[in-house]
Amino acid sequence: MSYPTKYTRQYDYISYQNANPSKPLPANHVHADLNAAALSTSEIVDFLKTSLRSDGAIMNGAVSFDQLSTSVKASIGDTTSADEILAARGDAVAAASAAATSETHAAASADAAASSASGASTSATNAATSATAAATSASQAQSYSGIPQSIKSAAYTTVLADAQTHILHPASDNNPRTFTIDSNANVAYPIGTAITFINEINTVTIAITSDTLVQAGTGSTGSRTLAANGIATAIKITSTKWMISGSGLS
Repeated sequence: MSYPTKYTRQYDYISYQNANPSKPLPANHVHADLNAAALSTSEIVDFLKTSLRSDGAIMNGAVSFDQLSTSVKASIGDTTSADEILAARGDAVAAASAAATSETHAAASADAAASSASGASTSATNAATSATAAATSASQAQSYSGIPQSIKSAAYTTVLADAQTHILHPASDNNPRTFTIDSNANVAYPIGTAITFINEINTVTIAITSDTLVQAGTGSTGSRTLAANGIATAIKITSTKWMISGSGLS
C-alpha cells in the first residue's frame, strides 16, 4: 500500500475575502477543499489500519522477520545476525588496538624527538665551547706570534697601547733619548704588562714617572741606561712597581 495523499489547500480564501468582504466564500471551492481533506483523512485511516489494531497496538503479523534489528535476530537464535555482531565486535576491537598502537608509536616518536632536541642542544653547547676555545687559542696565538714595534726618535712617555710591544731607538737617530714608563696613576697597565726597549745607537735612558723601577739582579732602583745595541724588558709586577732586565743595561 502506498503512502496517504498529502492534503494541500486548493483555494486562496484570504485573498478572495479581502477582495470581496461582503460576499460569502465561494461554495464550490469550499466544497472541493473539504472533499480533498476528507480523501486525505480517509487514506490516512486506511494506512494506519494496515499496521495498528483498534486498541492502538501493532497489528498481528505487521512486523516480519526482516523488520527485526540484528541484535533482536541474534537474541532469538539467528546465526547470521550473531555472526554479524561478532564481526562488528572484532572490527571494533581491532580499531581500538590500532589506536592504542598508534598512541604508543606517537609517544615513542615524541620521546625520540625530545632526545634528538636534547642531543642537538648538547651539540650546540659543545660547538659553542669549541668555538670559545678556538677563539682563545687564536687570541693566544696572536699574542705570541710576535712583538709589535714602534720607532721613537725623540723623548717619549709610554701609553697603554705600548703594552706587549717593543720600542725601538733607531740607528738613524744618533742622539741620547729618554723613554719614560708612565705611572699607574696615569696609565693603569695590568699587572704582567711587558714593554721591551731596543737601542741601536747612542744611549737611551729608561725612566719611570713616580712609580718604582727595579733592575733585576742588582735591585737598584730609578732610571736605567741602555747602551747601543742593548735590549731590555720591563715587566709590571705590582700596581706601582716594574722590574727590568736586559743586555747593555746599567
